[in-house]
Amino acid sequence: MAGGTRWRAVAMAYRVWLLLTVAQHVKGVVSRDPIFLAEIQNQTVSEGRNVRFACRVDNLGSHKVAWIHYENSAILTVSNHVITRNDRITVSRDKRQNTYYLHIRNVRETDTGKYMCQINTASAMTIAGYLTVVVPPDIVDNESSNDVIAQEGSDIKLRCRAKGSPRPIVTWKREDGQHIAINKSTTVLEYQGEVLRLSKVNRMDMGAYLCIASNGHPPTVSKRILVSVDFPPMLWIPHQLIGANRGKTVVLECFTEAHPTSLNYWTRGDGNMIYDSMKYRIENRVGNPDYKIHMLLTVRYLEEDDFGTYRCVAKNPRGETDGTIKIYDSGPPPTSPPPPTTEAEVFEKINNQVWDRSENRTRKRPNPQAVSDLNGEGEELDLREQERSLNLPAISPSSGSRGDSHVYLLAGLAGTACLLWARCF
Repeated sequence: MAGGTRWRAVAMAYRVWLLLTVAQHVKGVVSRDPIFLAEIQNQTVSEGRNVRFACRVDNLGSHKVAWIHYENSAILTVSNHVITRNDRITVSRDKRQNTYYLHIRNVRETDTGKYMCQINTASAMTIAGYLTVVVPPDIVDNESSNDVIAQEGSDIKLRCRAKGSPRPIVTWKREDGQHIAINKSTTVLEYQGEVLRLSKVNRMDMGAYLCIASNGHPPTVSKRILVSVDFPPMLWIPHQLIGANRGKTVVLECFTEAHPTSLNYWTRGDGNMIYDSMKYRIENRVGNPDYKIHMLLTVRYLEEDDFGTYRCVAKNPRGETDGTIKIYDSGPPPTSPPPPTTEAEVFEKINNQVWDRSENRTRKRPNPQAVSDLNGEGEELDLREQERSLNLPAISPSSGSRGDSHVYLLAGLAGTACLLWARCF
């Protein structure tokens, strides 16, 4: 009803306009034709701004000036009167400059178009200016895709609806900077269009996708759409057979991939689940991307019961998988004599080294009792050989008794031992 009343008012005003024009010409009131003194300037403004069009006329006489919105075929003003019911539109006049102004407050995108200044001469005189209302881009959420979950191997379609003036261009990019795989043979760094179709997606396509809308007028806007690709767990084991000695600590490893995130745990060969304890330490390290998990099981201080089979298990709503690792006893470690720790042991070792330097390497070291029982020529000959092997001064039978010789021999041994002791330390 209100719309019909409005159009009747507009029609009435236009009829009045025509009647005034005809009456003026019938009476011959106009002596000279009006002229426009200047062109109407085109204007480009952002939505929400105010604009003003100026129409300068000379020799108007009794003619009237009207403003018309060409695209809407609507008469806005006649002379100083506003015809339209749009309360954002007003008209003013500067008599000194013979100028009529059309004012539009808080312009909207629908105000875009041609605005004509018309004089009601016999053949209407018209001049026009164009208004461009710039609207920064905006993404229409209810017409755009939200986060998507798809199974591996399926096709997905992402939509990003944007509005603005001029019409925005929509560009797709991956948040991580990786290429977008349109299909098996086509990958692009960015894609233009409101709809992005991905064929036979796999786990590498998982991530955040950005649709970016721009039309050359800031600000540029974007929307983040998360694409999740579900697939059953997969598992890799770098070392399936591990040998270790008793008392040692070993670390078992499993690498898994799954989405949604899998439940990961360890069991023994008998199926009993393993928990954190003094014996076991369990750790799950999240990789990059985060659907990769590094499973670690530390077994401390191996005992007889710790040898055997271990299982790493991963399961999610899409499936389950497991792998086995076996720890076996690699035998006792190689043995070696411990280093001497007491003074007596050190002195014994030095004495052995001294006797090993003798000319006859195969001779056994004589014990002290055998030395004390030496007599006769054979005994003194044996002592001389020992003295030469130890680089001791020669002892002749005339230099003293056999007891003195024994004393010198023992004294030489003790001196040599002291020198070696000092050199060792």
